[in-house]
Amino acid sequence: MPPGMNSREKMKREKIMSEAIGFRQKLVLRERKVKSLVCVGLDPIMEKCPDIVRRSFPSDWRRCAKWMTEIVDSTAPYTLHFKPQVAHYEAFEGGRLALQAIVDHIHKFHPSIPVFLDCKRGDIGRTQQRYRIAHLEIDGVDGMNFGPYMGSECMESLISNATPGRAIVSLCYTSNPSAREVQDIKLADGRHYWEFIAERVLAWSEKFGVQADAGLVMAAAYEPPEEKGSGNIFSWHLSRCREIVKDYLWFLVPGVGTQGGFIFQTVKAGYRGEGSMSINSASEIDFASDGPDFAEASAKVAMKMQRNINEALVHAA
Repeated sequence: MPPGMNSREKMKREKIMSEAIGFRQKLVLRERKVKSLVCVGLDPIMEKCPDIVRRSFPSDWRRCAKWMTEIVDSTAPYTLHFKPQVAHYEAFEGGRLALQAIVDHIHKFHPSIPVFLDCKRGDIGRTQQRYRIAHLEIDGVDGMNFGPYMGSECMESLISNATPGRAIVSLCYTSNPSAREVQDIKLADGRHYWEFIAERVLAWSEKFGVQADAGLVMAAAYEPPEEKGSGNIFSWHLSRCREIVKDYLWFLVPGVGTQGGFIFQTVKAGYRGEGSMSINSASEIDFASDGPDFAEASAKVAMKMQRNINEALVHAA
């Protein structure tokens, strides 16, 4: 270690040296190794922190770091990549310290598992550049998402030679029901607004030379609220988006688990081979138990989700 370089600086240096492999290739290698599409969301709500952890540490940030790293370690064998949601850390004092400790822990003890930060940043270029530095450099994550509403600079300004091979993923068709009020608006030519966004992000990713690692947030197949109980599962958005972007962009898929998404229809409509999709679950895994067995309970949920996805892949083929 060079003189004056602390352990975190050494870790950053080693990470930079490993970045010849881009994010999507890391997904491919990880998927081959563990046969999983499971993205474990790390979204702590401190009111739900297990008592055994709460009693062991005096500050919320240390409690959070312990809680989440225990879940990381227990679910790692079934995990394609981890996805902390930044708002869950910004909402309590010291949360950013907890987030950094968790990211560092993953890089140190599970270096083959990418860390994707769910932050949904979207702003003018100079501000977006600050977000890139904050998250891709300082936090040291392997990828992040953005809101495309302010145009191509939202994507372009997250790209730098200082942080090569990172995943840059745009919101496109999200899983919250009220998103339909905006994303399903039809343009004059009959396309939905989200279809237009998919086309734009594909074009931007090619223009800026990051298509290999670019992606879209695409909701899991779901039962429309107005048709609850009908058995009518909606997955057209996934198959339609594949028509638009082919397999050039990978999909980060929310909406499975407590949000009620349907795994079989999701993989049938959206999966296009290794590295083409990750399926996120957070609440169901993070809050599997608030007892002393919280880590083991989380692992069981992740393992079951891995098994269910793999069964769906076999039957969807």
